This record gives sequence, structure tokens and C-alpha cells, in this order.
Amino acid sequence: MEDIVKALDPIFKPKSIAVIGASNDLTKWGYRMVYNPIYSGYSGPIYPINLGEKKIAGLKAYPSLLKVPEDIDLAVIVVPAPIVPQVMEECVEKEVKGAIIISAGFAETGNKGKALQEKVLRIAERGGVKFVGPNCNGIWSADVRLNLALWGELRSGPVSFISQSGTFGAFLTMMAMAHGYGINNFVHMGNEASLTELEYLQYFAEDTNTKVIACYIEGLRKGREFFKAAKEIVKRKPIVLYKAGRTPAGSRAMLSHTASVSGVDEIFEAACKQAGIIRVYEAFHPFILAEALVKQPLPRRNRVTVIGGGGGYCVSTSDICSVLGLSLPEFDEETKRKLKEVLPSHASTPRNPIDTAADWRPETYRKLIEIVANLDYIDGIIIQLPPWHWWTARMRVHSRLTGPTAMAAFLREIIDTAEKIAIIPEKYGKPTIVTILNPEEADPVVNVFQSAGLPLYETPEDCARAMYGLAKYAEIRRKLEVDN
Repeated sequence: MEDIVKALDPIFKPKSIAVIGASNDLTKWGYRMVYNPIYSGYSGPIYPINLGEKKIAGLKAYPSLLKVPEDIDLAVIVVPAPIVPQVMEECVEKEVKGAIIISAGFAETGNKGKALQEKVLRIAERGGVKFVGPNCNGIWSADVRLNLALWGELRSGPVSFISQSGTFGAFLTMMAMAHGYGINNFVHMGNEASLTELEYLQYFAEDTNTKVIACYIEGLRKGREFFKAAKEIVKRKPIVLYKAGRTPAGSRAMLSHTASVSGVDEIFEAACKQAGIIRVYEAFHPFILAEALVKQPLPRRNRVTVIGGGGGYCVSTSDICSVLGLSLPEFDEETKRKLKEVLPSHASTPRNPIDTAADWRPETYRKLIEIVANLDYIDGIIIQLPPWHWWTARMRVHSRLTGPTAMAAFLREIIDTAEKIAIIPEKYGKPTIVTILNPEEADPVVNVFQSAGLPLYETPEDCARAMYGLAKYAEIRRKLEVDN
């Protein structure tokens, strides 16, 4: 796949960029396309192109792309649609290697716009220029800190996200970053005149910094080729996909959005299964699954246990696990006896899940976890963590009430238990998913889990989905005869 890397590196790893249609007006895209790369830490030269300005965002502006004395890897185009063909001619003459056309007013508007889009494509193909869009919001590339699509503080990580929606795709990306998930690449495909979902999929498959590929899809331009490529890619890295436009109402909305056609959902579902793509049914779920897929070992099978501090958590988590196809096998009699000895006398005999009956003592959790981690018929563990991190975050108050010596000993016990939970995946080869309230709160317990790479979620549903993603990908690899 050297050709796809060579073709798309100038877009996702450009050494220099030019912004055609750059502006000093803070309300315009032409300003954002200059300011955002500066703010995100892009270190290559940026050349603003504007006929009437001398400087834009403090950078020297040029009246034409052809007046820039240096080579340009990437052209970012934000001029009105009718001018784009002329700009693309200049890109060809300048030997620009790649482009991103932010401008709207093409195939998504009807036949006239479609003709204009085809004209731009013909010019680009003649000059060997691959481009994103038109009618797109741009990209984010962590490798070169190039942001043309997002806002706020950016978090790098091992997930690359292909989106057929611009604003919503960027919103999902920022939600993921706010949850602590890192994104290596984001691309809004726009109208896909030059580059389609297939080329992005192939490119991210070759990207060593991408461990999971997430997709927001409305309709596929190259469906057959996409699924054929995906079947080979999933042998190396998982693909998690959310498809919008499953209903008639959603399909109608798509036509005016990206000029895409949805297709029959049952056929799409079957194609995903055949290709080994993990399909989810809510827009943010690809990131929930991806967080576990990049951090945890794959389970041997789909057999899990749930440990919770109360019956409600155990019941709700067990329900969603079962709905997702995860199995909660009943413990053998000897294991029941061992677990019962650890639990308080008022707790019921655990059959799976394990209800600690509000026993939040660290030693209780430590002993329960060691018992179930050694069971050969348990492949993964979901734990509702007691509010230990709440206690550690308020250590000074508790110290005044219980005395510093007692509190220090209790904190040491909490940290010791957290460390034993954190090593389960490495020691036993079993994925461990943790439910914890306010996991973003900085404290010793959260730090232990984050350092060990344990995914932290706030709801039993998200924990179950994360474990499902791991079990599903393990199943996919078995079917494709790939060693886990």
C-alpha cells in the first residue's frame, strides 16, 4: 500500500500548507484555517493567500498561490465554489501534492453544483492532485499537530476517525477528547469527489500510530471495495463503525447533507458481519469500544463476571451484557463457597454476578478479584469500583476525623488493591473494565488505573459495550483464523 501512503501523506503529514482564501475576518473559514494550525502547534510554514492583504494572523500573505517561492505540500481551499476550478489549475501548475476543499456549493446542491465538482476533479486528476472534499470541514492530524477542523484543547491518541459528517463528526471527536480518549486523525470526507472512505481506510490501515479505525458513515461510494479492504485490515486492527441513515427519515436528510445514498440496511448489516467490521448503533459508541480495544487484551471467549457494590448495578450490568451477547456463567460450587467466605454474612451466595452487599472494604475486593481471575471459564471482569477515589480526594478531611495514621493505612490499602486490579490484564491475560464515578478526577486511584491502561467508564452500559467490543473483535479474529 505504498501508493496510498505516498498519495495521502502530503494531506495528513504536510511539510507546508497554503490557505487560499485566507482572511483576517475572525468569522470566516479563511481565518480559522490559518489560526487553527498555528494554535494547534503545526510547525511547518503556513502561506496565507489573499489578493488584498499583506498579513494574515501575523503571517506574510501572498496575492496568488503561484507567488509563493517555496514548495507546497497541501493547499487548503476556502474560496467561493465558482473560483475553485481556477484555484485547482494553480495547484496543478504549482505542483501542489494534495488539497482540502472546504468550500461548499458542489454536488450537494444539485446538477449545476455536480457539474462544477466534476470540473474540479478533472483538473485535479490531470495534475495528480488528490483532495479531501469539497464541502468538508477539514482534518486533524496528531502526527504534525495540524488542526483544520476542531476546536479547544486537542488530545493525541491511537484512534483515527473517518466521518461523513463535518460538524457532528467534529463534535463527536471533541466529546471523545473530553472523555480522555486520544485521536490520531480525524477527517471529514465531504462530497468525496477525489478521495473516498476506501482510500482513508487503506491509509489509516498503514498508519503505525493508528490502532483502531472508527467510522461515521451515511452511504458508501465504493461499498464493495470498502468491505473487501476491511476484511483484510481487521486482521491487523479493528474497525468500529456507526452508520446513520438507517430509517427513511434519515435517508432523506442524507441526500441534502452529502449527496449520499443510504442503501438497504439489512444488506449493509450483512456486509459488516462478513467483513469483520464491528457495527454499533449509537454515534458515540465507536469511541467507547475503541478505548478498550487499544488498551486491553482480547478475551479467549465471551464469558465474563461482574462485581458490584449493590444489586442494582449487578442486575443492570448483567442485563446489558446478556443483550450484547456476553455470557455470565454460573460459578461452580467450590467457587461459590470461596466467594461466600469473603463476603459479609448478610450477602447472598454469589452465582455470577457478585453483589458485595455494600461491602466496600479494599480487602474484600482484592480477595474476590483474585478468586475470579483464576477461573478458567471467566474471560473478562467488569468491576464497579467503590468510591475510594472520593475518599482519597478528601484525604485531609478524613484525616481530621479518623486520625492521620489510620487514614494513611486505609489509603495504602486502597492503592494496594487498585494496583492488584490494574495488573489483572497483564498477569492473567483477562480484560478488566472499571465503572467509576467522575473518572477524570485526578487522584491516586485513578492514576493507578490510567497508568496501567485500564479503561474507566461511568455507566454499566458503557462497561458492557467495551467488553462486548473486545469479545467481538476476538471472535472476528478467530473466524478469520488470526492468532489473538
